[in-house]
Amino acid sequence: MEVIKSYRIPIDAPKDLIEAYFLVKKRALDFIFSYVKISKKAHLKLKSEDRKRLRNDLLKDWKFSKHYVDSAIDSVIGLVKGWVMLYNRGKSGEQLK
Repeated sequence: MEVIKSYRIPIDAPKDLIEAYFLVKKRALDFIFSYVKISKKAHLKLKSEDRKRLRNDLLKDWKFSKHYVDSAIDSVIGLVKGWVMLYNRGKSGEQLK
């Protein structure tokens, strides 16, 4: 049996990537939250065409890998869906009118 040593190599993410990622998440949140419709209950009315349009818009002038934009969009959609569920149960903290 052969022993193989592994070494930890520190990897520092570029600061501009982190700042750009959070800016993309904020833009995605603003866009996706505009598709929340509230009548008696809240509903997220985001279609796949709207998601593609958002992705294409966010990828303009994006110099990093595309999967960061996809990750931000998925994260925000999950966040908004969670908020919609809490809103419909009356537990969102603040009800929108």
